Amino acid sequence: MNLINRLINTPRVTLSIMLLVLFAGVMARSSLPVETEPNIQVPLAMIAVRHDGISPEDGVRLLIRPIEKELKTLAGLDSVNATAREGAVYLLVEFDIERDVKQAISELREAVDRVSADFPKDTKPPLVSEMSASPEPEVVVLSGDDIAGRELQRMAVRLQQVIDRVPEVLEVTIQGRRDEIVEVVLQPFKLQHYGILMSELSAVMAANNLLIPAGDMDSGAGLFSIVVPALFETAADIRSLPIRSTAEGVVTLGDIASVRRTYRDARGFSQLNGRRGIAINVNKRAGANSIKTVDAVRSAVAMEQLYFSRQIQIDYIFDKSDHASTMVDELSGNILTAMSLVLIIVVATLGLKSGFLVSLAIPFSLLGSFLIIAMLGFSYNFMVMFGLLLSLGMLIDGAIVVIEFANTQIAAGLSARQAYAAAVRRMAVPVIASTGTTLAAFLPLLFWPGVVGEFMSYLPITVFAVLA
Repeated sequence: MNLINRLINTPRVTLSIMLLVLFAGVMARSSLPVETEPNIQVPLAMIAVRHDGISPEDGVRLLIRPIEKELKTLAGLDSVNATAREGAVYLLVEFDIERDVKQAISELREAVDRVSADFPKDTKPPLVSEMSASPEPEVVVLSGDDIAGRELQRMAVRLQQVIDRVPEVLEVTIQGRRDEIVEVVLQPFKLQHYGILMSELSAVMAANNLLIPAGDMDSGAGLFSIVVPALFETAADIRSLPIRSTAEGVVTLGDIASVRRTYRDARGFSQLNGRRGIAINVNKRAGANSIKTVDAVRSAVAMEQLYFSRQIQIDYIFDKSDHASTMVDELSGNILTAMSLVLIIVVATLGLKSGFLVSLAIPFSLLGSFLIIAMLGFSYNFMVMFGLLLSLGMLIDGAIVVIEFANTQIAAGLSARQAYAAAVRRMAVPVIASTGTTLAAFLPLLFWPGVVGEFMSYLPITVFAVLA
């Protein structure tokens, strides 16, 4: 009770604390990342093992069974679903929801590394990737009908470098791009003419295009680094590679073969609406604002588009920023509308002065809850906004009870300061009990098991933060 008297007797301190909470709540709200859905960790991992030409039956016998045998030693393993296809096998591993996802993935990688030593010789290194419930990455698609593939690829590589410099972007990958190579086509009749054997040619090729650390040279005046130009930089370097040297001259690779720039054989194709395309996958950093990230990416792409052909069409798919922005605006508008309706009803029933006092609970509680939400590391998603909207009508019940009791005490002859102090002391337990029963109704949602429980936990935690 001494605390109540101090708060009433020092109004400037009390109002300063309220304004500080309001200001901190506004700053916390502006710093919260905006997302469509809560970003939760899913205890799922995918193991992919490639072996070109292996049949599904051999994949089960040589790849899947050894992995499943090794995975049985892991703690907290829930289930393993394996699929064998021509040339590859895939295993979907699910852990218990209580397990730490990062530790589980680390132990899974160690187990796969141990068993990979027993794989057949030509098996590719296994890939272990964590499955995420986050929305799909935004994909920037470059497409064109009459544009040369080299132009599309050059623009894709340039955009990858530019987008990767955006602070909110974590990773940028390209799909549908064929690696550029230099193709050397030998001419048999010229090999026969110069008497060059394939073993001789292979030895020369293996001894070149190597990174040679030559070290330093001590000249007495100091150390100087020695650089050996052993790497091929251009196609002309390959053509001028000496194959055989005699007193009559030098036979180069260009004399016995045609050297040209080309691409590796395509293993897949990327198209959008029937047009050839290259896809650039953009993943944002954890905690980054999805709307700001997309705006920064689009601005970077628009600037670079000025330097390339206008026939190249740029499209954006899996872009949920517009949906997230629209959802935030609509729910924020619903919260403001509900707040206005509540204030109208309170003022109409309690009067202007009492209605103003009750309305102070709304911004103080809503903005104050953002401090708790920010400290918990939550994003500003539709579950949080739904919790705010749900708790809006509940949070003023206690204020109405206190103010009504204070009005009866004022009518009985007490001063306003004495009446409100008495109202707080008298109604503290009933208000706390009323709020506690409301919180108890949402408490079971915190113990909902599984991934769905993690998803739904945002709602009761938000309600708790507002009503607390």
